[in-house]
Amino acid sequence: MGKRKIANSTNINYPNAMDISNSSDEDQRDVDEATDDNLKDEESVEIDFDFYDPKKIDFHSIKNLLNQLFSSDSELFNLSELTDLIIEQPLVGSTVKVDGSESDPYAILTVLNMKVHKERQCMKSIVNYLLEKSKKDSRLNDLLTDLFKENKHDVGLILSERLINMPVQLIPPMYKMLKEEIQWAVDDNEPYEFEWYLIISKTYREVASTIDEEMNVQGKRKKKAKLEPTIFYFHAEDEIIEQNTNYQLNFKFTKQPEAVSDSRRTFTEFGIEPAMKLFLIHKSNFDKLIQDLENACK
Repeated sequence: MGKRKIANSTNINYPNAMDISNSSDEDQRDVDEATDDNLKDEESVEIDFDFYDPKKIDFHSIKNLLNQLFSSDSELFNLSELTDLIIEQPLVGSTVKVDGSESDPYAILTVLNMKVHKERQCMKSIVNYLLEKSKKDSRLNDLLTDLFKENKHDVGLILSERLINMPVQLIPPMYKMLKEEIQWAVDDNEPYEFEWYLIISKTYREVASTIDEEMNVQGKRKKKAKLEPTIFYFHAEDEIIEQNTNYQLNFKFTKQPEAVSDSRRTFTEFGIEPAMKLFLIHKSNFDKLIQDLENACK
């Protein structure tokens, strides 16, 4: 059984696909008579994506998605414990599957209360990690220290990741469901009354570079000027999240991967390296974020 209070499937046609489901017999004959070369760019791909609550059978797949999210820094966290926390709250968060409830999830979106789970080792590691990364931004670091150490407000850690070929159109309904589930949990006096939402996301960034200024009239070279790297988002929805965030921080991985994949090597050759980004969003912006995501994917 799929998710409650929502249609149990989302039908998505991929871009550049030809939908022939409602074609006439004459149209169908034309298609049947077309050569393979003519059909190469006109294939129709139609997939039903079902939303489910996280459950025990999803443990390894969810852990793999978290490993993908944190990339080379994943070994800094106890992802097994983090996955258990996700599964232990099955009424908040969603997975996406295509072959029924017993199949592997291809995407995950959920939220964890960082205050409630502050004593869990995986959460302590994430807190320390973010405090260390934010040291270069004193304003953000002070705020995070106040939120994490003083525990004045509940912070929701949103964990979102999907396989690379999963369409962005899945994201708006997942966020909408998350919002509804948070409200239902609050109505039941569950600890999901978040003041802030924190999202960790993957990016690509230009490798730090410098430029040489022209020689001055004395023939001496001026000091090299450092260029700010350009940030590229791994997931398209992060552009919308950025527009609704109160604080953001770009940072590098702590650990660089020993083995470099072909895709990552290609980026590196073009002067681009994988990195991470932190978004901190106040609850007053959360509804607008979801609405903007829905509008962007219409």
